[in-house]
Amino acid sequence: MIHATAIIEPGAKLGNNVSVGPYSYIGNDVVIGDDCIIESHVVVKGPATIGSGNHIFQFA
Repeated sequence: MIHATAIIEPGAKLGNNVSVGPYSYIGNDVVIGDDCIIESHVVVKGPATIGSGNHIFQFA
C-alpha cells in the first residue's frame, strides 16, 4: 500500500507488495524490490537499489 501522503517520483520502480508509509519520498532512479516496507518519513534518493524483503524504519 502506498500512503496518500507519500511521494513516488515517476522514475522510481517499486516491486510487488511494497508498502510506503506516510510522508515518505521515493526519488527518481530508485529501485525497491518485492516485499519491502518503507515506514513513515523515509527519504530514498537515487541512484539507489533496495533489495527484496527489506524494512526501512522511520526517519531514515
